[in-house]
Amino acid sequence: MTETQSRLLDLGEALMRKRGFGGFSYADLAREIGIRKASIHHHFPTKSDLGMAVLDRYADQLADKLRKISSASRTGGQALDGTIKLYRDAIDHAGRMCLCSTLAADTEVIDRDMRERLAQANRDTAAWIQETLLTGRRDRSIAVGGDPALEAKAILAQLQGAQLLARAGGDPQIFDQAITTLVARLSRH
Repeated sequence: MTETQSRLLDLGEALMRKRGFGGFSYADLAREIGIRKASIHHHFPTKSDLGMAVLDRYADQLADKLRKISSASRTGGQALDGTIKLYRDAIDHAGRMCLCSTLAADTEVIDRDMRERLAQANRDTAAWIQETLLTGRRDRSIAVGGDPALEAKAILAQLQGAQLLARAGGDPQIFDQAITTLVARLSRH
């Protein structure tokens, strides 16, 4: 990957996380980086090509972060707590949030391939949460009352929804309020 491609992916991700996929153009990228739009098209012929490259990289980075959380956690509860912190840290006062959360709210303006990749990233994350719940059930560090697969999807929805609420309200503390029932499931012993 060239330095220009890397810079385009970094800026594309930052703009998508802040404005959504439909909220920026190649003109925005060209102005920010100081190159012509034609140069961007050389690296990423379409905006969807750029979006897919950003999403692929982001999904790989997210999977890596979740693996690191697993490795650093002694219990399922610690892993789930680490995941909550990961989603909490992804939001800030500038209105940015997790790329998957942003794109989930923007599915009408992304193409089919991006929607499928987003769905796969969400399935992968939910599967990781499911394994964390099973670990937490075994080590008694998470209260798991129902089907872990369904609960994992609900937890992912709660984390992404809490980010959307915090963004809409302009206050990261809203995230904390929206996940209180999730945090209450973690054993503190």
